[in-house]
Formats: sequence, structure tokens, C-alpha cells
Amino acid sequence: MMSVSDILQLVALCAVIFFPLGYAARHSVRRLTALVRPIFFKPRYLKPVGTLHRRTDVKADQQHD
Repeated sequence: MMSVSDILQLVALCAVIFFPLGYAARHSVRRLTALVRPIFFKPRYLKPVGTLHRRTDVKADQQHD
């Protein structure tokens, strides 16, 4: 059975290890989530960013110009 002081030492050890690692990894994690988000969470109802193209078979009606 673990005593309370052992549990507190484990919590302190994990805090000493994982807080600096999380702080150091936040830049790469932000870049990784920006890379992964379009792959898994594709916008379904939005058109891709770009220029608008008109179909080539659509011509302006002369009587309305």
C-alpha cells in the first residue's frame, strides 16, 4: 500500500517532467493539429479557396447585354 507521501512525490515528479515537456512541445503540436485537421475534419459544405471559374459552354445572352 502506498502512503500519502509516496503519492505526493509521484505527482510532483510527473509535474516536474510533463509540464516542461508540454511547454516545449506546444509549437510542434499546434503545427501538427493544423496539418491533421483538414484530413480528418473536412469542411463538407464549403467550396475550396480559389478563383471563381465560369464554365466554357456558358455564353452571355446578347439580348440582355
